Amino acid sequence: MNPRISQAHNPAPMMPYPANLPAISQQELLRQANEARNAVITSGLQRMVAGFAAWMQRRRAEAELQSLTDRELADIGINRAEIRFILDGRAPPRREVPAPRAAATPVPAPANDRSGKTVAA
Repeated sequence: MNPRISQAHNPAPMMPYPANLPAISQQELLRQANEARNAVITSGLQRMVAGFAAWMQRRRAEAELQSLTDRELADIGINRAEIRFILDGRAPPRREVPAPRAAATPVPAPANDRSGKTVAA
């Protein structure tokens, strides 16, 4: 027995086999093991098939979105670079639009601007 494991830390591995459980035959134990193995294999295959179907669906959606024009993509609120992010379920990175800067020096009014309207000189 491993001296690092004590019953205070982990009592489950050291519990004796319960006396009130009936003894299981070797054939029954083998049958249960085969059922458990088959269930694991079946669920693994089901996950693989579901993953492949989801991948194919994403591919079709990406092809359909890539076939749209830039104008049509703008109508639905995305651009071509965001398609992959959207299909993966992630938020596309947003670029910060800089605020317009105020003019450093005021523009002088034209010499012939008498009424507040800009007129060509």
